[in-house]
Amino acid sequence: MKKLLGAVLISFGFLSGVASASPEAPVSGTDYLTIAQQPTSAGPGKIEVTEFFWYGCPHCNALEPTLEKWVKAQGKDVVFKRVPVAFQDRFEPHTRMFFALTALGREAELTPKVFNEIHVKHNYLLTPQQQADFLAQFGIDKQKYMDAYNGFSTATSVKTANKTWQDYKIDGVPTIAIQGKYLVSPATSGDALQKAGKPATSEQQTFDAALKTADSIINQIRAKKM
Repeated sequence: MKKLLGAVLISFGFLSGVASASPEAPVSGTDYLTIAQQPTSAGPGKIEVTEFFWYGCPHCNALEPTLEKWVKAQGKDVVFKRVPVAFQDRFEPHTRMFFALTALGREAELTPKVFNEIHVKHNYLLTPQQQADFLAQFGIDKQKYMDAYNGFSTATSVKTANKTWQDYKIDGVPTIAIQGKYLVSPATSGDALQKAGKPATSEQQTFDAALKTADSIINQIRAKKM
């Protein structure tokens, strides 16, 4: 498990010789990646922000508190959503857990507890029974959870999520997509800081830089709409 967790942290290798910029004035190809436009569903006048994540990713777990505060501070025109990523089939139970909790209306509340169970208590929740047993302490009926986990809606959502992260060519998490066109990640921000001669001394610095880059991109999108 530890070996795999390390492997999935490999992120985008798109940094070039372009000079690094600050998160307040980010440069495409250095601080973030610009990709072919992907479909969005946020609606007119809205800015869609998507976190690609995996419950088993230690960086996703570490980012969660900072990301939660950042999302709450966004304007009403920002629509935030998550897309779970499973780089290997054996981690699909985590994707199914996310959509089962979503179907039960408990995803937002219980995601921090799921992260804690996996990364602090080392209960990896890789079977539906382990998940049901764990979630029962939070008032989730085991049979209802199993029905949601195995339901048609969850199966459809899993297929859609897999197609989405593959279409975005996601190869590292956490990654934040903005308006279906711009990709930001702590790994990329950390590399940009390194190239700028200001290497991060903590993981939190890479989180902060990535979210500042996201803020800059969101503000640029707003400015173009005005």
